[in-house]
Amino acid sequence: MGHLLQTILISYLFIVLVILFDLKFQSGMWRELLLSSLLSLLQLLAIAFVILYLLKLNISFLNFGIVLLFFFNASVIAYRRLRPFPYSTLKTFSIIFLSISLISSFSLFLLYLAGILKPTPASLIPLAGIVTAAGMRSLSLAFRYFKTRLLDLQDILLGMFALGATDLQVFSFVFKSLIDDITVPVRDMFRSAGIVHIPGVMVGLLLSGVFPVKAAAVQFAILSTMVFQFTFTPAVALFLLVSLFGLKIYPGGNNG
Repeated sequence: MGHLLQTILISYLFIVLVILFDLKFQSGMWRELLLSSLLSLLQLLAIAFVILYLLKLNISFLNFGIVLLFFFNASVIAYRRLRPFPYSTLKTFSIIFLSISLISSFSLFLLYLAGILKPTPASLIPLAGIVTAAGMRSLSLAFRYFKTRLLDLQDILLGMFALGATDLQVFSFVFKSLIDDITVPVRDMFRSAGIVHIPGVMVGLLLSGVFPVKAAAVQFAILSTMVFQFTFTPAVALFLLVSLFGLKIYPGGNNG
């Protein structure tokens, strides 16, 4: 127990230092960071016991229920990054949940076909978490860049509308400048894997005695899945929002 408390205290030392740095420069992120860190610790402790319980039960229905919970929580977090924005809560959240669920389920299905994912708690829950988190992070980045880009390009976009461009044509113009920024983190991860850092999945497989070539192949599949998530989750979500509800180019208003 003493070692556990020491680990948590040292971990929070990193958080406290970041908070002090943030207070010095007054960027305003410390409240979210503090709350997120507390929730993260509680969630990790809870999920550790949940996974242990599911491993003992090994009931498929419960396993997939946890995955759906991942999808829902990821959608809530991604939606918060979109606010404030002139789409209704129900419309926006539905699109986000649909996008994360569809793209993540497709990715997990392909991993299942590849023999990487097994329908057991020990395999399904960790992989579903990795895949879903990638989609969530991509949406958070996409919404942040999307709002900023719409404001920065407002005059150009209004000019495009004046010349008769459709919502989807204007969206396509904006999205071209977004996708490069959105995928920077995962492309950097792809480029640095094995050179700057050794990914955790590969380390875990090697420590468990898996043949190195297989461990490398599995890790490459996970990285490839994350690239897919970072690209298609925001593309589908933003495309559906614009095609169904129109392109709104500034908070509180639309192109009309």
